[in-house]
Amino acid sequence: MKITLICNEYPPRPHAGIGTIIQTIARGLHQRGHEVTVVGLGEVNAVDMDAGIKVFTLRRNRLRYIGNLVSRVRLHKWLSGRVKVGAVDVVEVPDSQGLLPFRLNGTTVVVRLHLCYTAVNRITGEKLGRGISLFERATLAKNLNWIGVSAYVLDLTRKTFGFSPKQWTVIPNAIAPPPAQLPEMPGLPEEYVLYAGHVCRRKGADVLARALRPVMLDRPDLHLVYAGGVFKEEGRLVSEDIRNILGAKLAERVHFLGRVEREQVLKCMKGAKAFVFPSLIESFGLVVLEAMSCGVPVVFTKNPPGPEIIEDGVTGLLADPFSPEDFAEKTCRILDNPVLAKRLTENARKSITERFSPERCVEATERFYQECLRR
Repeated sequence: MKITLICNEYPPRPHAGIGTIIQTIARGLHQRGHEVTVVGLGEVNAVDMDAGIKVFTLRRNRLRYIGNLVSRVRLHKWLSGRVKVGAVDVVEVPDSQGLLPFRLNGTTVVVRLHLCYTAVNRITGEKLGRGISLFERATLAKNLNWIGVSAYVLDLTRKTFGFSPKQWTVIPNAIAPPPAQLPEMPGLPEEYVLYAGHVCRRKGADVLARALRPVMLDRPDLHLVYAGGVFKEEGRLVSEDIRNILGAKLAERVHFLGRVEREQVLKCMKGAKAFVFPSLIESFGLVVLEAMSCGVPVVFTKNPPGPEIIEDGVTGLLADPFSPEDFAEKTCRILDNPVLAKRLTENARKSITERFSPERCVEATERFYQECLRR
């Protein structure tokens, strides 16, 4: 197949989970003999190569009010030109940002649901630009082949927009084994609990601070490490709120690493006593798979999609993200019980191999593309 994947955050560009998983899929499909191209919007026109995959960047239009529309028109025109010369059989686009709000004739389009802004807004009430919501709705309405990265995000998308796909499947995200050699991370404390991801309230960064305060007071050697960009909310950095929650006595034992490279995060994971992530809303939680793969015991949210990823008490522990006390209790259970911690990590690694390997994800994606092409 000739496959084009749309992705604005394809590594090494600044990226989060979408960029990581799309790179995994692109490389996997290429290795299986498919002709894979990646295209996305960025600051400058460019063409790069990634492990045999051609990666195109189309310059984003910055005109006020109409820039987003002009950028999408340009992307559509570029794709249409590729379709016209027979260079594309399947196009995959993410739901987030609604990058393909026009019908693309002559090819099959698949939308992978990672959790779009409109769905997030439905749950949190966060401010959302009307244009982005319209782009996301149009992208989904005109392209009714959907892959949900979890059953939860598939159901939430249906409810948010009020319509269903013609063809759909659930393909969990995948994670490759961590590299054997990882960069050193000087300055990390000897004993610490780790959080990795955007440091914001939606991801539960403040809930973790409330949970860990009494735990840290009882354990003078335990530190709390946040790896990820710190958001500004309600006029101040979330890190300021976290320091206020912990208090002056614990100020020296909380560390904000800022945005760091993926390999550096993996190094942090390998040294942590526990990875704790009380996120209030997730489409899947790729960072949780990374922690499981690195052999650190995990405490994750019991809200969906937590139970789709972790079997509570077997491959990790699940807690109520609205209850710092529950997260504190589950974290202490790991810190106080090395036998439990070891059992959780061993089971988690087995689960990664059996359920979340890149091979399974890529093979399932390939099958779904072929099903869509047959209809």
